[in-house]
Amino acid sequence: MTLEASVHAYRLRVIARAQALGNVSQACREFGISRTLFYRWRRRYLAYGSDGLYPKRPGPRRGRPPTLSVEAERALLAVALAWPTWGPARVSAHLAHPAHGGWNLAPATIYRFLRRVGLQTRWQRLGVLEVYSAQTAGLLTERTRRTLAHARRRQSPHVAAEQPGELVCLDTFYLGKLKGVGKVWQYTACDAACSYAVAQVTTEFSAEAAARFLTTRVLPVYQAAGWPLRRVLTDCGSEYRGAFDQACAARGIRHTRTRPRHAWTNGFVERLQGTILTELWRVEFRRRFFTHIRFLQAALDRYLEFYNHRRPHLGYRTRGRPPAALFWGITGRRDHDQAPNP
Repeated sequence: MTLEASVHAYRLRVIARAQALGNVSQACREFGISRTLFYRWRRRYLAYGSDGLYPKRPGPRRGRPPTLSVEAERALLAVALAWPTWGPARVSAHLAHPAHGGWNLAPATIYRFLRRVGLQTRWQRLGVLEVYSAQTAGLLTERTRRTLAHARRRQSPHVAAEQPGELVCLDTFYLGKLKGVGKVWQYTACDAACSYAVAQVTTEFSAEAAARFLTTRVLPVYQAAGWPLRRVLTDCGSEYRGAFDQACAARGIRHTRTRPRHAWTNGFVERLQGTILTELWRVEFRRRFFTHIRFLQAALDRYLEFYNHRRPHLGYRTRGRPPAALFWGITGRRDHDQAPNP
């Protein structure tokens, strides 16, 4: 029995005992409560029935009220960046002077604000100063030069795809060992320009299987839409070597690979595979028992039709439109209903 149920039962016993005795004072003495409390329970009982005797749940507490005005925040931020090596105590003393606004701010309040805007340490404030100096005066310290170079390496220039087919991201996903089917892998392709998805499940993990996926699944879709497939991006897995490289070279497709342990570089297809796992397989494996690979492929094809043509995407390229609206709709390409099923 929960605590709420126990309290509810106790209050019902008090009401029932008072009715049985016909004497409220004696019932209150037996249960050790005051008559004021009893009549409060009785009013709720008469108004709402037995449900009115459940204890009330406390409402949410109000959050901390804002302690800084907009003007104070601006003044505090200006001093923190003008004197980046000052701590909260010195900034507080500086702002308290009448010549600097006369702001009476506690050091703890100043620290909380700096932490909220990501400037709680002097090194973070000095970093902002270094970046500003590099952009305005061309002044670069060696540490800032290394930081900016590292940031440029992390920017992943490969995602700058303007048209479908300019960059297609490929990856392999191990679904698991299914009873009656065996080990199952999923080959997935995602267009970097519009997030259009093509995928296939198979029981074969090899470079030949990856090459067949590219030539029999991915290429026919791009040929039907009229987009040339120019470049593919994969990780350094063994399935994307040998026969896969030969298939790309034979068709004039540029094949590039991500750096080791840099999965975020291939983030388009990594995110797509997580979406398929969450929205399809984790649901289907709890609804059905698959006995053949073709049933898995049929379920995947149904989901991809929904994903590509009817599911709205909120990315900065699609902006609420499904991928098919860009893949099949740009510059008057063929309607997707006429595309062959690879």
